[in-house]
Amino acid sequence: MSRLAERLHNQEILLLDGGVSTEIRRRGVALDKNVWSGLTTKTNPDEVRQVHEDYIQAGAQIITANTYSTARHVLESINLGHESKLLNLKSVQLAQQARDDVAQEEVFIAGSMSSMPPLTSHREVAIDGQVESSYQELAEGLANAGVDLIIAEMMRDIENASIVIKAAVSTGLPVLIGFSAMMAENGVDVRSLRWKNTDDTTSAHDFGEMVETLKPLGGLAAGIMHTRVEDTAPALGVLKQHWSGPLMAYAETGKLILPDWRYEEVSSPEDYAAEIDGWIRNYGVQIVGGCCGTGPEHIRVLRQMLDKLCSQS
Repeated sequence: MSRLAERLHNQEILLLDGGVSTEIRRRGVALDKNVWSGLTTKTNPDEVRQVHEDYIQAGAQIITANTYSTARHVLESINLGHESKLLNLKSVQLAQQARDDVAQEEVFIAGSMSSMPPLTSHREVAIDGQVESSYQELAEGLANAGVDLIIAEMMRDIENASIVIKAAVSTGLPVLIGFSAMMAENGVDVRSLRWKNTDDTTSAHDFGEMVETLKPLGGLAAGIMHTRVEDTAPALGVLKQHWSGPLMAYAETGKLILPDWRYEEVSSPEDYAAEIDGWIRNYGVQIVGGCCGTGPEHIRVLRQMLDKLCSQS
């Protein structure tokens, strides 16, 4: 049993970091129109490392390497697919360096694998071309670089998510599955998240049916991420009906402002901590943190809330 699995088995509540890419952007680093924050490991390594350090010092017990958008098939959109292996290695090394420099307690490093296609693609998720080999390369590269776990992020369809989860699980590392969801137009049903292209039906699934289809692939824990705060509780309710293992939640606390990829805060640190307190009490969530728009101050307030909750139990 891995240390992460052991701590979850012991009913601990673990604190994940906040948004990595959006926090890099908040510090004045430009993001690429196709590969998001994928190149910042190369162009702004000090800022990336500092983001990790700040999350650790705020109290995060799991930090996420900057590998959300560094799969080969994404980087090939800007003719840099050949740099994928090195970028992923360096991204993990920056997270490891941050941990070595400032961690005062056990901190796990997660490698991120996402459904993201190049951002200018007309597709919601990456399914075109050689994505299967690309994801397998990414998973193996993250494992070889020394991550403690892999997070499959923005799982919001069946075809892409199956490829990502299988590749992640094949490494033998603990895998956290981050599903992204939204309320249906009727305000009652929960659907898989659709973001930029309402004409693309790839990710248009009943959320419960999608989870039920994917859960046989494995994973240590599953949760709701990159989902609006107000949609997270309904999605957790559906997920809990289909998933018997540990649960996770890290919502999107900011609103995207284009064209410069800024995020405007829509949930303050205190308000968000109150939401997470409810998710823990009502659904038994054991891994919490934040996604886009969430910064170190959110994590600091969450850590204070969790420490208080722990002292009361």
